[in-house]
Amino acid sequence: MARVGDELKKSREESGMTLKQVAKKLGVSESFVSEVEQGRRVINEDLIKRFSKVFDKKIATIGLGSLEETAAQSESFERTKAAIKKEVYVAPKTPVNDLWNQAFGENIKNVPIYDYEMKNPVAHKSHVVENRKIDGHPMDKVSMLKVENDDLKGYRIHKGDLVTGVEAKDIQGTQIMLITYKGKNILRKVRNLNNGNVELLNFNESQRSEIVPIKEVKTVLNLYKVEVSL
Repeated sequence: MARVGDELKKSREESGMTLKQVAKKLGVSESFVSEVEQGRRVINEDLIKRFSKVFDKKIATIGLGSLEETAAQSESFERTKAAIKKEVYVAPKTPVNDLWNQAFGENIKNVPIYDYEMKNPVAHKSHVVENRKIDGHPMDKVSMLKVENDDLKGYRIHKGDLVTGVEAKDIQGTQIMLITYKGKNILRKVRNLNNGNVELLNFNESQRSEIVPIKEVKTVLNLYKVEVSL
């Protein structure tokens, strides 16, 4: 558009008009007219006609350069487009949860949600990470469970609730835990009797207690938070 811009500037100066006056007649900004004259902005034929009316010149006189340059630009663009090699984007194979962890690893972690068998996650849930800890626990030691039954209903833990826990190595005091007992993972309220035995409590319709040797119980998770399912 440099040629057109030169013609427009020459026509404006010959008519004795300022940038501001031309802009006002065209209904555009003064900076727009200036950019056109400098060849920094491309204008269409409709606007060229409006310029022609302002300067009282034939359209061909002003528009010729525009048409020639537009055609040249179009031809150049087509050549360039043909020369560009098409590239097909292939989505990364990284699982979505891993991508989230990579993006927000310092502040957010997708904690796995397991069933009682603790083999494969059934879902994930985002937790805030502070100083590489979740709720004050090492972030790589925290897991969640989806409650499968009402064994602890009397302790306000119902089927469908989500509970959060941290890996446990021993039983201290009284805790709600996921334990392995008689080859099966179960949720129980566990009390260490400090005599080599532990008390396993469940509370569905009524509270039930079972005293067993501590060596028969394997600790899995110490649960510290429950999210109620409505």
